[in-house]
Amino acid sequence: MKHNHYYAVHPNSTMVCELYRMLRALLEGCHLGIYSYIKPGGVHRLRLSEALFHMMSSCIGAIEFIERALSYGELVRKGSLAAGGIELGKLLSKAIRESYIWTNYKVYPDIVIPTVVNALTLSHAEPESVLRNMSNLRKSLAVFVGGSKWRDVRELINALRAVGREDVVNHASSYGVSPAKGFIEEVSLEEFFKVLGSKWPGFLTLCSKEDVLYNGVKAALEYYENYRDANSAAVATYIELINPRLPEWAKQEAEEALRKGLMTTREGASVLFRLDQRLMKEGFNFDEYVPLLASIMQLAIYEGVRI
Repeated sequence: MKHNHYYAVHPNSTMVCELYRMLRALLEGCHLGIYSYIKPGGVHRLRLSEALFHMMSSCIGAIEFIERALSYGELVRKGSLAAGGIELGKLLSKAIRESYIWTNYKVYPDIVIPTVVNALTLSHAEPESVLRNMSNLRKSLAVFVGGSKWRDVRELINALRAVGREDVVNHASSYGVSPAKGFIEEVSLEEFFKVLGSKWPGFLTLCSKEDVLYNGVKAALEYYENYRDANSAAVATYIELINPRLPEWAKQEAEEALRKGLMTTREGASVLFRLDQRLMKEGFNFDEYVPLLASIMQLAIYEGVRI
């Protein structure tokens, strides 16, 4: 499977089209989550920041492995491949390493890993609706991520070290996820991601018992229905994600921006701009929520949100 996975595995044109629809949703959702503006305290298209480009490039750099994940999920669903035969740890490790090269050594694992896993679960569950078939997506996540072994975690840890993300490995180690524990008891990728999620919330989307991804998709779709604007839906969802960490004055300004229509009106955009400027001036930074937003918007795009 080192050539075109879609046409090698799926001669049926209908299947190919569906997998490409998923791929487009993953890329467009990531783009919307990262480049939407104005996200107070987080990277957005009006703020000059290298992080903006490196986040998106992390996703683009992993596209070969996103495609593989789409194919593998379909094969497992059809019974042609066992879930364990995917070797998820190796797949994610290769994706991280490739993105590291593509981004000129500025990879974001909390962009790459959730995107690859979203591809795997979407193609495995093939939901008619994300909201109506949440249980199927959770089951798929439990099969692939929850059913992983310590060897998968070890593969990923080695890759993270290789790409200079010792901070991620050290964070996990500080919570007891280490080779010593792995040798004594089986530690899954899901446990690993739950620990990482305490600092990088995007990893919580990979935990089948967490509600952050599905609650986020539900919120994004409701905001889209309200504003009829994908950019404002993304910004509103972002504000909901960071709200518990906002000081009281910022919560009031965020609420004002929501009332005034966010980016759909000049008044709403002005409030967002002032809020973003003040948060930056006072040292608030919520960039770690942008990968989480990207993962949410991937499924929201798949559900029907349009730019």
